[in-house]
Amino acid sequence: MNGGVKIESTDIRYFYRNIVKSGKKYRIKHNNKDYGEFSKLSDALYERDCLFYCKFDYDLLVECDLPNKYENMELPPFPEHRPRGQIKGLKFNKKEREGEIVFDHKERKFCVIRGEEHFGKYNTMVEAYYVKKILMENDWDKACLIQNKRIREDIFLNQKIKASTPKLNKYCPNCGNKVKEEDIICKICGIRLVKD
Repeated sequence: MNGGVKIESTDIRYFYRNIVKSGKKYRIKHNNKDYGEFSKLSDALYERDCLFYCKFDYDLLVECDLPNKYENMELPPFPEHRPRGQIKGLKFNKKEREGEIVFDHKERKFCVIRGEEHFGKYNTMVEAYYVKKILMENDWDKACLIQNKRIREDIFLNQKIKASTPKLNKYCPNCGNKVKEEDIICKICGIRLVKD
């Protein structure tokens, strides 16, 4: 019991994922690499969230401006003895919590899905990921998609698209040598390139 609310052990393990206690310090571990050591658990949780947000890239971590929501939060007790291995039911819980992006082969579009609900179809993976991220930040409220639609129109639809054809190289039909556009005669085989 934590503050009158019962927390399941799988939820506690998910809450403290990638954090390991060694002595009186807390370390962040990801793919067998250490990403810092902290004396306060709230600092370790904040740093872990920032690292997930930046996909564990230290160059992007400097620019991360996430608020520290763990500073004044009453945290559940850190599990003293944790069984090794993957958290049971994590894949199911992760899809239910975070949703997923699926490619629809018939319409050739990316769909954002959470459980049985569909949250639209998008032309690019970037657009679908952006929508999924906004939905997760707003607790999967479909009302936030109206604002997102305006943002999407500004970003994706009003971009100036270059309608230029790629420049193709010119080759001699006789010997296959690469020639310049202004060349009239091939320098290798001597045939005339431009017809009169």
